[in-house]
Amino acid sequence: MGAILQLNLWPMRRPFFISLLLAGITLGLYWPAASFEAVCYDDSFFLNAPEVQSGVNAHSLLWALTNADMANWHPVTSLSFVLTHQFFGNNAGAEHLVNVVIHALNAGLLFLVLWQLTSRRSAAPGPQAEMRWRCAAVAALFAWHPLRVESVAWIAERKDVLCGFFMLLTLWAYTRYAELAKLQSPKSKIIFGCSLLAFALGLMSKAMLVTVPFLLLLLDVWPLNRIPKSEFRSENLRRLIFEKVPFLALTAIFCVVTFQVQRGENATPSLAQLGLGLRLENVIVSYLRYLGWTLWPANLAVYYSFPYDSHFYLALWPDWQIGAGFLLLAGVSWLCIRQIFSRPYLAVGWFWYLGTLVPVIGLVQVGSQGMADRYTYIPLIGPAISVVWLLAEAWGKGTFRKATLTIIATSGLAASLWQTRHQLAFWKNSDTLFQHAIDVTGENPRAEYLLGLSLEHQGRNAEAMAHYRNAISSQPRVKEAFCALGRLFGQQGEWTRATAAYLKLLEDNPEDFNAHLGLVVALPHLGQTAEAAMHLSRAIELCPSTAEDMNNLAWTLAVNPEASLRDGSRAVELARRACELTGYRETIMVGTLGAAYAEAGRFDEAITTAQAACALAEKSGAEQLLEINRHLLEQYRQHQPYREPENPVPSNPPQ
Repeated sequence: MGAILQLNLWPMRRPFFISLLLAGITLGLYWPAASFEAVCYDDSFFLNAPEVQSGVNAHSLLWALTNADMANWHPVTSLSFVLTHQFFGNNAGAEHLVNVVIHALNAGLLFLVLWQLTSRRSAAPGPQAEMRWRCAAVAALFAWHPLRVESVAWIAERKDVLCGFFMLLTLWAYTRYAELAKLQSPKSKIIFGCSLLAFALGLMSKAMLVTVPFLLLLLDVWPLNRIPKSEFRSENLRRLIFEKVPFLALTAIFCVVTFQVQRGENATPSLAQLGLGLRLENVIVSYLRYLGWTLWPANLAVYYSFPYDSHFYLALWPDWQIGAGFLLLAGVSWLCIRQIFSRPYLAVGWFWYLGTLVPVIGLVQVGSQGMADRYTYIPLIGPAISVVWLLAEAWGKGTFRKATLTIIATSGLAASLWQTRHQLAFWKNSDTLFQHAIDVTGENPRAEYLLGLSLEHQGRNAEAMAHYRNAISSQPRVKEAFCALGRLFGQQGEWTRATAAYLKLLEDNPEDFNAHLGLVVALPHLGQTAEAAMHLSRAIELCPSTAEDMNNLAWTLAVNPEASLRDGSRAVELARRACELTGYRETIMVGTLGAAYAEAGRFDEAITTAQAACALAEKSGAEQLLEINRHLLEQYRQHQPYREPENPVPSNPPQ
């Protein structure tokens, strides 16, 4: 009797065993990421944010809910970094592993979702087994493809794996709801609410999920078959659309929030700058290149510059090819619609791809990237479904064909595993990552700048300057590279060249705050104090509301060697505001506030604040900052404010 019971339970266990196997292989594939460093491309924003460093508390929870920096509002993602720091501290390897574990869970969960969606089409053992392997193949292609590396190996892109996780939970709950609604079960409303909750959490991880309501409509067509061919009437369609109103309402809310946040992103080129025609060309090329990289994932990189004019990959696509690409996309769409009843999986997979890419395809351009591997994390699930189902139906009959298809599938997955492990190795540190991007993309000013930044952090300033020069000699020029060059020239005492770098930036952007602030430091060394005062006034007018910029301006106002360029009261005001924004948890900013108090003659407060900065530095293990603030503390005890020396120094607070 026990043996019979075990045999009966085994078919139920098999899907969970396959799910665990997929997750386990995925975990092993990405395990080397546990030894990787954080990269100097957005990682520090999340890992070094004072709210994250402080762990779980009321202030950090409020920050996670209200933080809208970097043109995104993603409270669930922000909260995840607070939680992981609470458990693992400053451990980049642990942060990487969190991403890897979530991605591994997604691999297993995608299989279970597809199995739940398709398994009830037939109760026969043979078709059931075939359906399991179709679902497993799609999940494996999703999890092991090299295009996934960026989403998994980049700590800052935890938003991808998190939103993927919640999207899959949304689909799982929605599928269960559809089954219960068909049976008119009272539990269906509860499950619908669970699906809506998972959708909301996904949106709060990354707003890319705004097109999921339309994806649910596709799943209603196939495989849920809620609109069978015999009942394909407008009233049925209206009923299903009305059912999605709560999802559409959440989509509308997040579209408005995202638009408001991204409208204030300074780095976002405007529609007038880029031109609608150029964007549409990039949309067509991007749709085709993502599919091309799916079939042949060569020359993948962390950053692809937006193709301004003839820049980068659009130069390889003449107008006739872009027109032909548009006709190809339109033709495939038409063929899928024509076969929506005979082969519905083609339409569902194809429009899954087209629809879920819409938020990031470039119609509304955010940032200077033209494409990104991470954008394919969810969209390419659709084509994988279409291809696997088509091949299974075309080649799944007969022993020879099945064997051939098995060999092809196994070889393809093995190649994906090898290529993914190869691509993963480039993410071990910033140097290898950005050098690889330059090697495979050619002219890549953003990668040049980021590689320079990494080299500067290592003290390799000569090499860094070479890459900064590359970043400003290419198109589109990276404005931060001008300031970086000015900073390094200043450290070497080459104030004429530092001034030239800042002035060159002002030619491109007369209202650049950092360029004006850099000139406040550089010009007095050339005897141009009056001109420095003019730039200081402009910097005060332009000062952004970010804590870092206010802190840098406060430092300049507090410690500049030129008395006419100091303003203790204004420095206290700005430094205090910067500290408030960071919860008085950032050592550098608390140290700046101490310097501001000293300049204002408020030495008792300067001493207390410097002591607090020392305590923060000691707690975080920042020995260099601790030594600097102890030195400042001794000066304040002697009622001496700090002055930057006349010798070359960085223009920012000591770090």
